[in-house]
Amino acid sequence: MTLPGGPLAGAAALHLCYDDVREPLIESQVVAYLRELARAGAAVHFLTFEKERLAPEERAEIEARLRAQGIRWRGLRYHRRPSLPATLFDVAQGARAALAIARRERVRLVHARSHVAGAMASLVCRRLGLPLLFDLRGLLAEEYVDNGHWRRGGLKYWLTTAMERRLLRSASGVVLLTERLRLELAALEPRLGRPEAPVEVIPCCVDTARFSRGEAERAATRGRRGWGDRVVLIYAGKLGGWYPPRDIARFFARAREREPTLFLQVATQSDPRELLSAIAELGVASGDHDVRLVPGAEIPALLGAADAGLSLVRPSPSKRASSPTKVGEYLAAGLPVVSTSGIGDGDALLSAHRVGVLVGDASDAAYQAGFEQLCALLRDRATPDRCRRVAEEQLSLARVGGPRYARLYARLLAGERAPAEH
Repeated sequence: MTLPGGPLAGAAALHLCYDDVREPLIESQVVAYLRELARAGAAVHFLTFEKERLAPEERAEIEARLRAQGIRWRGLRYHRRPSLPATLFDVAQGARAALAIARRERVRLVHARSHVAGAMASLVCRRLGLPLLFDLRGLLAEEYVDNGHWRRGGLKYWLTTAMERRLLRSASGVVLLTERLRLELAALEPRLGRPEAPVEVIPCCVDTARFSRGEAERAATRGRRGWGDRVVLIYAGKLGGWYPPRDIARFFARAREREPTLFLQVATQSDPRELLSAIAELGVASGDHDVRLVPGAEIPALLGAADAGLSLVRPSPSKRASSPTKVGEYLAAGLPVVSTSGIGDGDALLSAHRVGVLVGDASDAAYQAGFEQLCALLRDRATPDRCRRVAEEQLSLARVGGPRYARLYARLLAGERAPAEH
C-alpha cells in the first residue's frame, strides 16, 4: 500500500520494463524495488511486455497481486521476430501506451529498465517534458557480442551502443550496478563522475529477511534431505548462458577429491540435462548430488540448510557491469560464496569482508585452490554471521536498494534535472 506521508507522497511514477512480469528476476529485481517505492509514498505504474498470451484469470491475478503492493500494472504483448523490426514495433507500441498512462495518471517521472525501455521512455519524456531515470542493468551490446550473438560494429551493436550513450548523456538520473562501471563511464561522460551528479550505484539487492532461517529450521531441512553431517554446496538459479553447467560440475568434482563426503544441491528453473550429463561424465555417484526444478518460494529454505553457494560465471569483459542476484541471496542465508573473479564489484566485496572465494579461471588447479580457501572459511564459526552482516550492510533491499532508489526519485521529482544533451 502507498503510504500517504512517505517522502514521495503524491508523486506518480511510471516504470517501463521490456520483459515478462512472471520472470523470477523481475519479481526480485523490479517488483521488490517498486514495492519499496510505493511504501515511500509513490503512486507506481508498471508497464511490461509478456512473451506469452495471458489467460484472463491469470492477468487478473497478477493485477490484484501487484495492486495489493501499491503497483498498478499493465502488460503488453512482446514481439519476437523478425528481431530488429519486432523490437522497433514494440518500442513504438510501448511509447504509445506509456504516453497514455503518463497523461491519464499525471506521471511526474519515467523510470526505464535497460536500453529498449529507455528508448520508449525517451520518446515520452521529450514529448511531455518529464524527467527520465535510466536504469543501466549492464552493457547490453557487449553482452551480446560476448555471447556470440552479435558482431562488434554490426547494425544492432551500433544502434544499442548509440542509444546507451544518448541515454547516459540526456537522462535526468542514472542507476548503475557497480562502482567499476561508474568510474569507467565517468571518463566517457564527465558529468556522471561529479559529486553532485544524479547517479546511484545500486547492486542487485535482496530481501534479507526472506533468507533468514533459524538453526531448528536448518536442522529440519537437512534431516528431510538426508544430508546429515555432509558439507553441502548449493547452486541456485538458471543454468546455461553466463552460468555454464559444466563449470559447476567440474568445480564439484575437483572439490570432492579433497572432501569425498561433499554433496551438491542444484535448485533451478532450467533444463538440467547438460549439468546431469557433465556430472555423470565426471564419475560423480548419484547419491552425491541432487539436481531439481525448484519453485522460487522453496529456495530460501534450501539455502539456509546448505553450507556454501556457487556463482561461477563465464568470464567476459561485459561482466564488469554485473551484479549477480544469487550472491546477495547466498550471503543473506549465511553462506560464503565461490565466485569467478572479475565480476562487477564482487572481488572487493567478497575478499575485503572474508565472505567468499575468488576463482581466477576454470582450471582444475584454480578450482582445487578455491575449495581449499573455502574450507578455511567453513572452519571459521564466525563466517555465517559475517556473511549475513555483509548482506545487511551492502545488499539489503530495505537498507540499501530501496532507500537509494527513493533518494534518487526524490531528487528528480524536486527538479534536480541533468543537463540537456548537446
